[in-house]
Amino acid sequence: MQATQRITEVRSAAVDAPFERDVVGWALAGLNTLSALNSTYAFFVLLKVGIVGWLMMNTCAPGIALFVLGYALASPIILSAAAMMMLRYGTAGLFTFGWEGVNLIAQIGHILMTLAVFYVGCRLIRERRWREIAAGVGIGAALLAVFALAQSAWFGAHPGMLEMLFSGNYGPPTP
Repeated sequence: MQATQRITEVRSAAVDAPFERDVVGWALAGLNTLSALNSTYAFFVLLKVGIVGWLMMNTCAPGIALFVLGYALASPIILSAAAMMMLRYGTAGLFTFGWEGVNLIAQIGHILMTLAVFYVGCRLIRERRWREIAAGVGIGAALLAVFALAQSAWFGAHPGMLEMLFSGNYGPPTP
């Protein structure tokens, strides 16, 4: 009887309690921010792709920004949405980008994003924040759909940029 009552108390406390931030989360937010700033510098300063080009080729940065915002606001819903984006663009990036040359820098960022996804997933599942996870996953899926459509149209209008991005040969495509 006492064990059942204690489980019920733990479950209701976890759902009603505010999201508590910790050192690990802050470290992941800080490291991911540095990674996003580095990639943003590369796209804006070195490649000079402009805002739309940056957004279409560096979709990791908006996902990281969403993660940092969600963490700063202690919002499990925003964190769940960010985890969806970081899973798609960070974790999937581990398998779509090469592991040599300048791509190693991108892969470090993808590893950091994957660690953040793992962190968010573990924290929210352990705290049984099912409704917040579901809402965030829905928002994240909607954001991913919009990004996928926009990216498809942009890369279709800019042949060669996708190959340049994945090859690690960061320079303007040759005609």
